Amino acid sequence: MKLSALALALGMAFSGSAFAAAATWNSATPWGSDATASFAQWSAIESINDTTPDAGFSGATSASLRETSGNGFVTGGGLGGNIYSFTGTTTFTATLGGGATTGLFDVYLRIGTIGEVAGTSATLNGTAATSVVWDGGAAGGPFGGAAQEVYWKWEDVSASSLYTFNFAAIGPHMSLDQVALATVSVPTVTPVPEPEAFSMMALGLGLMAFVARRSSKKA
Repeated sequence: MKLSALALALGMAFSGSAFAAAATWNSATPWGSDATASFAQWSAIESINDTTPDAGFSGATSASLRETSGNGFVTGGGLGGNIYSFTGTTTFTATLGGGATTGLFDVYLRIGTIGEVAGTSATLNGTAATSVVWDGGAAGGPFGGAAQEVYWKWEDVSASSLYTFNFAAIGPHMSLDQVALATVSVPTVTPVPEPEAFSMMALGLGLMAFVARRSSKKA
């Protein structure tokens, strides 16, 4: 009971202080101006098992974000905000499903945090990648730390009916502010013959012409 009351008090406090200016990306989109094949984003997280992206949901039929461990709760006084835990290290799973099932894609996981930072490793369908710090942000957060935006990128991924991402904090006091999932089509490139290939082709044609000429003279 005391823990629930403390969580509620912290949630109400955070909604009017350090998190008031949250839910806004400070860094540029890591995939640039490329059109996304599938996309989902949470800017105001409604629960620790949120299956309703609140912005930019397109090209897919399902998406989910859930805390898998860490005793976290949603800040913001019930209005939606961040997932925060002060008693354990939070871990998360996010999914994106129903997009294209053929082709190659660059796949992105992008998050914004306040307070403690996220771990550097995340997985996509079991394959690990290392995060890129896109925006270090400014010092702040209710227990020190900083606002930070990072992303992970998996290149040339074969299309899947379901993309499953796993990531985690490095310790207590990370507040997960925003999450975005995206797949970007990799254009198919037709190989262009190297100059050496043209040279070999010309040599082969020349030899064929030479042989044909000698044969005609003998005849």
